[in-house]
Amino acid sequence: MTLEELKTRCKNAGFKYAYGLFKEPTEPPHLIAITVDTDNFMADNKAYYGSIPIQLDYTYFYKNQEEQNKIENEILGDIAWNKTEETYLQDEDVWQVSYFFEI
Repeated sequence: MTLEELKTRCKNAGFKYAYGLFKEPTEPPHLIAITVDTDNFMADNKAYYGSIPIQLDYTYFYKNQEEQNKIENEILGDIAWNKTEETYLQDEDVWQVSYFFEI
């Protein structure tokens, strides 16, 4: 998967999506992807293989299992992923779950 394909999958599943941040204020539910770190295979001062670890944050007001199923089955269904527990962000009055995977 590429970042462009991730964007396409998110939009096709009906989610508002941005990489990094939205340029305009955007009400949840939405998805935001960021690159969290690299995990390259290196030897002889050269990177031979690199993967891009992605954190995909799903932000929402109310629990919607159908939306989480879309993320897990339609968007991330063919790749290995992990997710965090649901976290309440009190300052923003929203809930968030983060999905972690590599592309």
